[in-house]
Amino acid sequence: MVRESTISLDHGSGRRLERFREDLKAKIGRVSKTDKGDAYLLWKVYELSLSKNNTHRYFRLLTIVDVELRPLLMKEQMLYKNLQRIQNASIVGIDVGSDAKVLEKMVKDVRREIIDKAIETIPRFTDIVKYLGLDMDDVNGLTGLAGLLVYDKSTSYQKSVKYLGLYKAKGRDGRKMKRYNHKAQRHLIMLTSSILWKRGECHPPRYRDLRKILKTVIEAKKHVGLAGGGLGYKP
Repeated sequence: MVRESTISLDHGSGRRLERFREDLKAKIGRVSKTDKGDAYLLWKVYELSLSKNNTHRYFRLLTIVDVELRPLLMKEQMLYKNLQRIQNASIVGIDVGSDAKVLEKMVKDVRREIIDKAIETIPRFTDIVKYLGLDMDDVNGLTGLAGLLVYDKSTSYQKSVKYLGLYKAKGRDGRKMKRYNHKAQRHLIMLTSSILWKRGECHPPRYRDLRKILKTVIEAKKHVGLAGGGLGYKP
């Protein structure tokens, strides 16, 4: 089974990396901060965590869903950022020619590709679409749903709220320390915006809107049987 490193220097793995970094320095004569992804270091951390039966703290399983969809989602995000940059330039009077139209088409095409791949690889994807009341031609909404299902596989509402940062951090320090998955939140915003638009609510999604749609998605996962098992979905 393919695995992807998710070593976090903020949850104890930093000490383990330091422990094995000295071994790496002895082998190659030097070591730097960027070596935290070195195969030797990752293997040593994996080997130690395997002996302690806590590999889940530092690694996560890669599924066919991740392999097929993550590259497309990254491509879509990069194209959309470029489109936003060009649109902002046009707003301030810069002549962007036909670049905006070209990028708009590219974004739309890759989103359709994401949807097709989601239907192909995510079990019961169309059932979740129906559960949420989305239309199969809703490109933005379905792309948001696909991205959310890829980046957030939990079926726990509380864990997902924290993972997506859908809580109010108290104080300035709290806001600075607030950490969440920006990619997952972006796709939830896409999905929520699409659902709100369909309901005739033409306003940016608020936290309560995002939490409400997230809860519905969690319910849909459980309803179609994605709670746990072979594709990485977990309680």
